[in-house]
Amino acid sequence: MANHFFSLVLGFLLPCTLVFGQKNEGLTEKYRENIPLDQEIVSGGYFVDPPKTYEGHPYFFTKNFETSEITVNGLTYKEVPLLYNIWKDEVLTFQPVHKQKILIRADKVDQFILGLEKPVCFIRVHENSRYNHHGNGIYELFVEGKANVLIKHRKQTKSKREVGIYSHEFYEIEDYFIQKPGGIIQVTSKKQAIEFLGLDKKEVKRMSKGPKLHFRSDKLGYLAFLVSLYNKQ
Repeated sequence: MANHFFSLVLGFLLPCTLVFGQKNEGLTEKYRENIPLDQEIVSGGYFVDPPKTYEGHPYFFTKNFETSEITVNGLTYKEVPLLYNIWKDEVLTFQPVHKQKILIRADKVDQFILGLEKPVCFIRVHENSRYNHHGNGIYELFVEGKANVLIKHRKQTKSKREVGIYSHEFYEIEDYFIQKPGGIIQVTSKKQAIEFLGLDKKEVKRMSKGPKLHFRSDKLGYLAFLVSLYNKQ
């Protein structure tokens, strides 16, 4: 039943051209009929923007809604306007009647693909209890296979030192993970990653000489290389 209601509500959000300008009385009327269902089943409520005294924005890459794709409870919906708030680890869509951001309940999200110039895929990881910033469990899927390379994008705020119109500013942090059947770790050293994947150190060293990969200078490239070796086994 929840999936049926979700399908109805997202149907009223499409296509994005309607959401961002064109008036459609039928769309508005049907959306109004289903707002209670949207609030109860689909949405975590309205999203409140950070204070205007905060410099920057809390979103991944852009503060504009992008035409995207989202999978909820196993059902995939295309051409949905989405924003990913990496400050609160929340996925947002757009309410066309009141022109407000609304939250999609994180416990219903399986994955989504932000329709940027280069699309970026995010998945929800259910367990990563040792990681303090797990939040709702949304990670970028950087490399997919038997083992995955994941990135946790997050933003924090800090006080502005200089006196001005802004009291705080956003800054971004990335943490890197390897996920394989039965486990996930946050990677802070190449030794840790090699041991977690059960790779032969000498073989890794020999294979990395060709592409001249170094963990310190290119962590993501090096982790993608290690995971590719693991996935070929």
